[in-house]
Amino acid sequence: MLVELNITQNLKSQFEHYFKLEFREGEYMLHPSIGGGRGMRFLEFPGQMEFYHFKKSFFKTPIQMKSVNPQGSEWLLIHINLSNTQQNKKANDENIAFQKHLPIGILLYGAGLEIETLLPPNIEMELASVHFHRSFLDTYFDDWKSIIDLSKNIIYEDLDTTLETALYKALGSIDDKMACHSHVLHFMHLFIRKLSLHAQSRTHNELHTDDVKNLFAASIYLRDPLAESYPSINELAAIANMSNTKFKTLFKQLFGSAPQQYKTKIRMEYAREELLTNHRTASEISRELGYSHPSNFSATYKKYFGELPSATK
Repeated sequence: MLVELNITQNLKSQFEHYFKLEFREGEYMLHPSIGGGRGMRFLEFPGQMEFYHFKKSFFKTPIQMKSVNPQGSEWLLIHINLSNTQQNKKANDENIAFQKHLPIGILLYGAGLEIETLLPPNIEMELASVHFHRSFLDTYFDDWKSIIDLSKNIIYEDLDTTLETALYKALGSIDDKMACHSHVLHFMHLFIRKLSLHAQSRTHNELHTDDVKNLFAASIYLRDPLAESYPSINELAAIANMSNTKFKTLFKQLFGSAPQQYKTKIRMEYAREELLTNHRTASEISRELGYSHPSNFSATYKKYFGELPSATK
Protein backbone atom coordinates (compact mmCIF):
# COMPACT_ATOMS: atom_id res chain seq x y z
CA MET A 1 0.00 0.00 0.00
CA LEU A 2 1.46 3.35 -1.07
CA VAL A 3 0.94 6.31 1.27
CA GLU A 4 2.06 9.84 0.38
CA LEU A 5 1.97 12.45 3.15
CA ASN A 6 2.32 16.19 2.61
CA ILE A 7 3.84 17.78 5.73
CA THR A 8 2.34 21.19 4.85
CA GLN A 9 -1.19 19.83 5.27
CA ASN A 10 -3.19 18.52 8.23
CA LEU A 11 -1.88 15.02 8.92
CA LYS A 12 -5.01 13.71 10.59
CA SER A 13 -7.12 14.15 7.45
CA GLN A 14 -4.46 12.37 5.40
CA PHE A 15 -4.34 9.44 7.83
CA GLU A 16 -8.15 9.24 7.73
CA HIS A 17 -8.01 9.06 3.94
CA TYR A 18 -5.35 6.39 3.60
CA PHE A 19 -6.08 4.22 6.63
CA LYS A 20 -9.88 4.60 6.74
CA LEU A 21 -9.73 5.61 10.38
CA GLU A 22 -12.85 5.03 12.45
CA PHE A 23 -13.49 7.08 15.60
CA ARG A 24 -14.39 4.70 18.42
CA GLU A 25 -14.17 5.12 22.19
CA GLY A 26 -12.13 8.31 21.93
CA GLU A 27 -9.53 6.97 19.49
CA TYR A 28 -9.09 6.85 15.73
CA MET A 29 -8.83 3.14 14.91
CA LEU A 30 -7.36 1.54 11.81
CA HIS A 31 -9.97 -0.05 9.59
CA PRO A 32 -9.93 -3.84 10.26
CA SER A 33 -8.98 -4.51 6.64
CA ILE A 34 -5.82 -2.41 7.08
CA GLY A 35 -4.56 -3.20 10.57
CA GLY A 36 -5.26 -3.73 14.24
CA GLY A 37 -4.13 -2.93 17.76
CA ARG A 38 -4.68 0.37 19.53
CA GLY A 39 -5.73 3.65 17.93
CA MET A 40 -4.45 7.17 17.27
CA ARG A 41 -5.02 10.10 19.64
CA PHE A 42 -4.89 13.63 18.27
CA LEU A 43 -5.01 17.14 19.71
CA GLU A 44 -4.82 20.49 17.94
CA PHE A 45 -3.35 23.35 19.94
CA PRO A 46 -3.37 27.14 19.40
CA GLY A 47 -0.53 28.49 17.29
CA GLN A 48 -0.82 25.92 14.49
CA MET A 49 0.42 22.90 16.40
CA GLU A 50 -0.83 19.31 16.29
CA PHE A 51 0.09 16.47 18.66
CA TYR A 52 -0.28 12.82 17.67
CA HIS A 53 0.05 9.57 19.58
CA PHE A 54 0.01 6.43 17.45
CA LYS A 55 -0.56 3.76 20.07
CA LYS A 56 0.71 0.22 19.70
CA SER A 57 -0.73 -1.05 16.45
CA PHE A 58 0.19 -2.97 13.31
CA PHE A 59 -0.60 -3.10 9.60
CA LYS A 60 -1.81 -6.24 7.88
CA THR A 61 -0.04 -5.44 4.61
CA PRO A 62 3.30 -3.74 3.86
CA ILE A 63 3.07 0.06 3.89
CA GLN A 64 5.34 2.12 1.66
CA MET A 65 5.15 5.62 3.09
CA LYS A 66 6.59 8.71 1.42
CA SER A 67 6.58 11.93 3.46
CA VAL A 68 7.24 15.17 1.58
CA ASN A 69 7.97 18.61 2.98
CA PRO A 70 8.44 20.84 -0.08
CA GLN A 71 11.09 23.50 -0.54
CA GLY A 72 9.96 26.74 1.05
CA SER A 73 7.63 24.99 3.48
CA GLU A 74 7.13 26.71 6.82
CA TRP A 75 5.96 23.50 8.53
CA LEU A 76 8.10 21.15 10.58
CA LEU A 77 7.49 17.72 12.06
CA ILE A 78 9.11 16.05 15.06
CA HIS A 79 8.72 12.28 14.75
CA ILE A 80 9.50 10.02 17.74
CA ASN A 81 9.79 6.24 17.82
CA LEU A 82 8.43 4.92 21.14
CA SER A 83 8.79 1.22 20.37
CA ASN A 84 11.74 -1.12 20.20
CA THR A 85 10.85 -1.87 16.58
CA GLN A 86 13.36 -0.37 14.18
CA GLN A 87 11.95 1.57 11.24
CA ASN A 88 14.07 1.73 8.12
CA LYS A 89 13.89 5.09 6.42
CA LYS A 90 15.66 6.61 3.45
CA ALA A 91 16.28 10.32 2.92
CA ASN A 92 18.80 12.14 0.75
CA ASP A 93 20.11 8.74 -0.45
CA GLU A 94 20.94 7.87 3.16
CA ASN A 95 19.57 4.89 5.05
CA ILE A 96 18.34 5.76 8.56
CA ALA A 97 17.84 3.27 11.40
CA PHE A 98 15.04 4.86 13.44
CA GLN A 99 14.53 3.20 16.83
CA LYS A 100 13.84 4.21 20.42
CA HIS A 101 17.13 3.12 21.97
CA LEU A 102 19.39 4.05 19.06
CA PRO A 103 21.00 7.48 18.63
CA ILE A 104 18.29 8.25 16.09
CA GLY A 105 15.09 8.08 18.16
CA ILE A 106 13.82 11.52 17.12
CA LEU A 107 13.68 12.98 13.62
CA LEU A 108 13.00 16.63 12.79
CA TYR A 109 11.65 17.03 9.27
CA GLY A 110 12.54 20.35 7.66
CA ALA A 111 11.76 21.94 4.29
CA GLY A 112 12.92 20.27 1.10
CA LEU A 113 12.66 16.73 2.48
CA GLU A 114 11.46 13.53 0.88
CA ILE A 115 11.71 10.56 3.22
CA GLU A 116 10.61 7.01 2.49
CA THR A 117 9.62 4.44 5.12
CA LEU A 118 8.82 0.77 4.60
CA LEU A 119 6.54 -0.60 7.33
CA PRO A 120 6.40 -4.42 7.32
CA PRO A 121 3.16 -6.25 8.12
CA ASN A 122 2.21 -7.58 11.56
CA ILE A 123 4.95 -5.65 13.39
CA GLU A 124 3.73 -3.67 16.38
CA MET A 125 4.81 -0.02 16.47
CA GLU A 126 4.21 3.03 18.66
CA LEU A 127 5.00 6.60 17.63
CA ALA A 128 4.40 10.21 18.61
CA SER A 129 4.60 13.33 16.46
CA VAL A 130 4.50 17.09 16.92
CA HIS A 131 3.46 18.96 13.76
CA PHE A 132 4.00 22.70 14.01
CA HIS A 133 4.38 25.90 12.02
CA ARG A 134 7.57 27.92 11.90
CA SER A 135 5.72 30.76 13.66
CA PHE A 136 5.89 28.67 16.85
CA LEU A 137 9.68 29.01 16.81
CA ASP A 138 9.43 32.73 16.07
CA THR A 139 7.14 33.16 19.08
CA TYR A 140 9.11 31.25 21.70
CA PHE A 141 12.76 31.15 20.55
CA ASP A 142 14.40 34.38 19.43
CA ASP A 143 17.62 32.59 18.47
CA TRP A 144 16.17 29.45 16.89
CA LYS A 145 17.78 30.15 13.49
CA SER A 146 21.20 29.78 15.10
CA ILE A 147 20.08 26.48 16.66
CA ILE A 148 18.26 24.75 13.79
CA ASP A 149 20.31 24.52 10.63
CA LEU A 150 17.81 25.36 7.88
CA SER A 151 20.24 24.07 5.25
CA LYS A 152 19.56 20.56 6.59
CA ASN A 153 16.18 19.07 5.75
CA ILE A 154 16.45 16.42 8.44
CA ILE A 155 17.97 16.50 11.94
CA TYR A 156 18.59 13.48 14.16
CA GLU A 157 18.43 13.30 17.94
CA ASP A 158 18.29 10.62 20.60
CA LEU A 159 15.34 10.18 22.94
CA ASP A 160 17.11 10.63 26.26
CA THR A 161 15.50 10.13 29.67
CA THR A 162 14.66 13.81 30.18
CA LEU A 163 12.91 14.14 26.83
CA GLU A 164 11.15 10.81 27.21
CA THR A 165 9.84 11.70 30.67
CA ALA A 166 8.45 15.01 29.39
CA LEU A 167 6.89 13.29 26.39
CA TYR A 168 5.21 10.60 28.50
CA LYS A 169 3.72 13.31 30.71
CA ALA A 170 2.17 14.82 27.58
CA LEU A 171 0.88 11.44 26.44
CA GLY A 172 -0.47 10.67 29.90
CA SER A 173 -2.47 13.92 30.01
CA ILE A 174 -3.90 13.77 26.50
CA ASP A 175 -7.44 13.68 27.93
CA ASP A 176 -6.81 17.12 29.49
CA LYS A 177 -6.06 19.45 26.58
CA MET A 178 -4.65 22.31 28.64
CA ALA A 179 -2.39 20.06 30.73
CA CYS A 180 -1.26 18.19 27.63
CA HIS A 181 -0.46 21.45 25.85
CA SER A 182 1.72 22.59 28.74
CA HIS A 183 3.62 19.27 28.71
CA VAL A 184 4.11 19.41 24.93
CA LEU A 185 5.48 22.95 25.27
CA HIS A 186 7.87 21.71 27.97
CA PHE A 187 8.99 18.87 25.68
CA MET A 188 9.59 21.37 22.86
CA HIS A 189 11.58 23.58 25.22
CA LEU A 190 13.80 20.65 26.22
CA PHE A 191 14.20 19.52 22.61
CA ILE A 192 15.24 22.95 21.33
CA ARG A 193 17.57 23.39 24.30
CA LYS A 194 19.22 20.07 23.47
CA LEU A 195 19.70 21.14 19.86
CA SER A 196 21.18 24.39 21.18
CA LEU A 197 23.70 22.55 23.37
CA HIS A 198 24.75 20.40 20.45
CA ALA A 199 25.11 23.45 18.23
CA GLN A 200 27.49 24.98 20.78
CA SER A 201 29.58 21.87 21.34
CA ARG A 202 30.36 20.56 17.87
CA THR A 203 34.08 20.31 18.49
CA HIS A 204 34.50 16.65 17.64
CA ASN A 205 35.07 15.39 14.12
CA GLU A 206 32.22 13.77 12.28
CA LEU A 207 32.26 10.01 12.61
CA HIS A 208 33.31 7.99 9.60
CA THR A 209 30.46 6.03 7.99
CA ASP A 210 32.25 2.70 8.51
CA ASP A 211 32.78 3.51 12.19
CA VAL A 212 29.08 4.26 12.63
CA LYS A 213 28.11 0.97 11.00
CA ASN A 214 30.59 -0.95 13.16
CA LEU A 215 29.35 0.76 16.34
CA PHE A 216 25.76 -0.13 15.46
CA ALA A 217 26.86 -3.73 14.89
CA ALA A 218 28.45 -3.83 18.35
CA SER A 219 25.51 -2.12 20.05
CA ILE A 220 23.19 -4.93 18.94
CA TYR A 221 24.81 -7.15 21.59
CA LEU A 222 23.77 -4.68 24.31
CA ARG A 223 20.16 -4.13 23.26
CA ASP A 224 18.58 -7.31 24.64
CA PRO A 225 17.47 -6.44 28.20
CA LEU A 226 17.00 -10.13 29.06
CA ALA A 227 20.35 -11.42 27.82
CA GLU A 228 21.99 -13.79 30.29
CA SER A 229 25.44 -12.38 29.49
CA TYR A 230 26.96 -9.53 27.53
CA PRO A 231 30.25 -9.22 25.62
CA SER A 232 33.19 -7.57 27.35
CA ILE A 233 34.64 -4.27 26.15
CA ASN A 234 37.42 -6.23 24.45
CA GLU A 235 34.88 -8.34 22.58
CA LEU A 236 32.72 -5.35 21.63
CA ALA A 237 35.76 -3.45 20.37
CA ALA A 238 36.72 -6.46 18.26
CA ILE A 239 33.20 -6.60 16.79
CA ALA A 240 33.52 -2.90 15.92
CA ASN A 241 37.01 -3.49 14.48
CA MET A 242 38.51 -0.88 16.82
CA SER A 243 40.95 -0.61 19.66
CA ASN A 244 39.42 -0.52 23.14
CA THR A 245 40.19 3.17 23.56
CA LYS A 246 38.76 4.18 20.18
CA PHE A 247 35.68 2.03 20.73
CA LYS A 248 34.86 3.54 24.12
CA THR A 249 35.45 7.08 22.86
CA LEU A 250 33.37 6.76 19.69
CA PHE A 251 30.64 4.71 21.36
CA LYS A 252 30.03 7.48 23.88
CA GLN A 253 30.21 10.09 21.13
CA LEU A 254 27.57 8.30 19.07
CA PHE A 255 25.25 6.94 21.77
CA GLY A 256 25.73 9.60 24.43
CA SER A 257 26.83 7.16 27.13
CA ALA A 258 29.44 4.51 27.82
CA PRO A 259 28.59 0.89 26.86
CA GLN A 260 27.80 -0.10 30.46
CA GLN A 261 25.46 2.87 30.95
CA TYR A 262 23.87 2.20 27.56
CA LYS A 263 23.18 -1.41 28.58
CA THR A 264 21.68 -0.22 31.88
CA LYS A 265 19.48 2.24 29.99
CA ILE A 266 18.05 -0.56 27.84
CA ARG A 267 17.34 -2.70 30.90
CA MET A 268 15.77 0.10 32.93
CA GLU A 269 13.62 1.29 30.02
CA TYR A 270 12.41 -2.30 29.64
CA ALA A 271 11.63 -2.44 33.36
CA ARG A 272 9.62 0.80 33.24
CA GLU A 273 7.64 -0.35 30.23
CA GLU A 274 6.81 -3.62 32.02
CA LEU A 275 5.68 -1.68 35.10
CA LEU A 276 3.53 0.72 33.09
CA THR A 277 2.15 -1.56 30.41
CA ASN A 278 1.97 -5.03 31.91
CA HIS A 279 1.59 -3.97 35.56
CA ARG A 280 4.21 -6.41 36.77
CA THR A 281 5.79 -6.15 40.20
CA ALA A 282 9.32 -4.96 40.90
CA SER A 283 10.15 -8.40 42.32
CA GLU A 284 9.07 -10.13 39.10
CA ILE A 285 11.09 -7.79 36.92
CA SER A 286 14.09 -7.93 39.25
CA ARG A 287 14.13 -11.72 38.98
CA GLU A 288 13.72 -11.62 35.19
CA LEU A 289 16.62 -9.18 34.83
CA GLY A 290 18.85 -11.41 36.94
CA TYR A 291 19.28 -9.24 40.04
CA SER A 292 20.30 -11.12 43.18
CA HIS A 293 17.80 -9.15 45.28
CA PRO A 294 14.90 -6.79 44.45
CA SER A 295 16.53 -4.04 46.51
CA ASN A 296 19.50 -3.97 44.10
CA PHE A 297 17.13 -3.56 41.18
CA SER A 298 15.17 -0.82 42.98
CA ALA A 299 18.39 1.07 43.75
CA THR A 300 19.49 0.98 40.11
CA TYR A 301 16.00 1.98 38.94
CA LYS A 302 15.90 4.93 41.34
CA LYS A 303 19.37 6.06 40.28
CA TYR A 304 18.23 6.05 36.66
CA PHE A 305 14.70 7.51 36.94
CA GLY A 306 14.88 9.36 40.26
CA GLU A 307 12.06 7.32 41.77
CA LEU A 308 11.45 3.82 43.07
CA PRO A 309 9.62 1.27 40.87
CA SER A 310 6.65 1.50 43.23
CA ALA A 311 6.24 5.18 42.27
CA THR A 312 5.99 4.44 38.54
CA LYS A 313 2.35 4.47 37.51
